[in-house]
This record gives sequence, C-alpha cells and structure tokens, in this order.
Amino acid sequence: MRNLLKSSFAAVCLTALSSYAQAQETPAQAPAEPQHLPPYDCTLKEAVLCKAGATCTPAKTLGELPLPARVLLNFDKQVLAGVSADGLPHVSTIGSLSRSGDIVVAQGVDGGTGWMVHSTSNDDEVTFVAASDDFIINAFGTCKPLGLAQ
Repeated sequence: MRNLLKSSFAAVCLTALSSYAQAQETPAQAPAEPQHLPPYDCTLKEAVLCKAGATCTPAKTLGELPLPARVLLNFDKQVLAGVSADGLPHVSTIGSLSRSGDIVVAQGVDGGTGWMVHSTSNDDEVTFVAASDDFIINAFGTCKPLGLAQ
C-alpha cells in the first residue's frame, strides 16, 4: 500500500511539473498596450449654466474663465489645466480616464466641483460638464492634439 501511495504521489508531481514546463514553453500573450493619447489643446466656446429652481441660461464664463476658454488636457500627466482669472495656472487632477473605441472620458474633482470631459478621436468636438451642489454647467468646444493649429 505504501508503494502505491508513493507511486501515486510521484505521478501527481510529474503531472504538475509537466504542466508547469508546458506553461513556461508557451509565452503568455501580453495585454494590449493602450494607445498613447497626446495632450489636447481645447477651446470651450459656448456654455449653459443651470441652477435648481431656475431655467438654464447661456453663460459668458466657465467659472472664472471668460468664454472662449482655453484648457489643456494632458492624459500622460493626468491633468486638466487652464489659466485662472489672476493669470496663474490652475491645474485639476484627472481622477479617472476611460476609453471606449474612439471615445475618451476624463473625470475629476476640484474643490467641491466634479467635472467630466468627453471627446472623440474621429472629430474635434468636445463637451465639458461641471457640477456642484447648486449648479451644473455644460460647455461645448473643440480639441486638437497639442501642436496643431486650432
């Protein structure tokens, strides 16, 4: 009986080692690399501001920025950047970046305001949405890869 157990144990070990060796011979396929996204130079040209209990109205500013407002989306650095009213840079971190086909969605939170940018790689249109506890602003514009004229 003892020899039968030793033989069975040896067979199990050899089978496991054989499976391991075969796995080592067959290289695992690396997951597909996500396509690189260059930084985007965006100009938001028009916006609509909505507040609870009021009708939505055209906005002349995007927060402190007069329209048209220019922003930079840098996917590698995970930032949305603009210039504040006092001329200093304002940078907001991209907390979530998702891609589905040619659609790119970036989301972030800046202070008490959540924001989201939707763009596609097959045209230059972009939408920007920001919301807090008392307003929602929707902005529309265009984006081009940095370095191309807009």
